[in-house]
Amino acid sequence: LNDTNPRSLIVRLCDVLSSLRIHGVVFEDDTRSEAVAQILDFISAQTSVPIIGINGGAAIVLTPKEKGSTFLQLGSSTEQQLQVIFEVLEEYDWTAFAVVTTLFPGYEDFVDYVEVLTDSSFIGWEHRGVLTLNLTDDPDGTRLRRQLREVSAQIRLLYCSREEAEAVFQAAQEAGLAGPGYIWFVVGTNLGGSEQLPEH
Repeated sequence: LNDTNPRSLIVRLCDVLSSLRIHGVVFEDDTRSEAVAQILDFISAQTSVPIIGINGGAAIVLTPKEKGSTFLQLGSSTEQQLQVIFEVLEEYDWTAFAVVTTLFPGYEDFVDYVEVLTDSSFIGWEHRGVLTLNLTDDPDGTRLRRQLREVSAQIRLLYCSREEAEAVFQAAQEAGLAGPGYIWFVVGTNLGGSEQLPEH
């Protein structure tokens, strides 16, 4: 199913489900659109057919899922990614960090979960604040570079979309914040895929 616009995807899947005896669906796509996962979750909830999302938009982890959905996604949630990152921070004794987010959906949950991890830990974390960026009102990146310079921590946890990550890293590089001495952890459920983020 190469056409993943909502109408085509729903119509094609419903045609397949109504014409064949199917016990389940394994779905892979090459998009990074969360809409694909939402559609598959909806179809699973409405038809009671198990669906497994293994790549692309289908694997962007949704929480919570529709009631009655049997949609399994092979991906890691933001919470799981943060747990691993905090284990790395602890291992290297990198206790001072700052959080940088955009207004990408889920950013408030991301900030809340960082607070849960730090507040419930015996490690002496030094949380140096949260910077929330609004990229839409800053076409040339001037404000973005200024805001990134104001963050005092060399360890930064970034939550954003893939497209936003490219803009943030471009601004960070121009501001001299992406070279030696700065460590960025990019967190999100939509950053994967066959292409890698550009190196900065």
